[in-house]
Amino acid sequence: FAVLNVVGAVFVQQALKTAASDEDLAFRQKERDIASYNRKVKKLFCSIDGSGDGNISLDEFTKLVQSPKLKFWMSQLELEYHDL
Repeated sequence: FAVLNVVGAVFVQQALKTAASDEDLAFRQKERDIASYNRKVKKLFCSIDGSGDGNISLDEFTKLVQSPKLKFWMSQLELEYHDL
């Protein structure tokens, strides 16, 4: 029985290490996903800002809404058109 207890303890210890490692991997993946989303949003806003002044005017936004590229950009940001 002592051998089974030791084997069981080793198994549990390894399972806990694996779970902690998986948690770290999931956290790092989430950080990468957030960074990727931020890059996409920045790229979208830079493409909208035709004047290059760092602001999006109503005129620039109106042009975007009428643009066929809008659906592409929204899909890149995992948004639906009606979310706008």
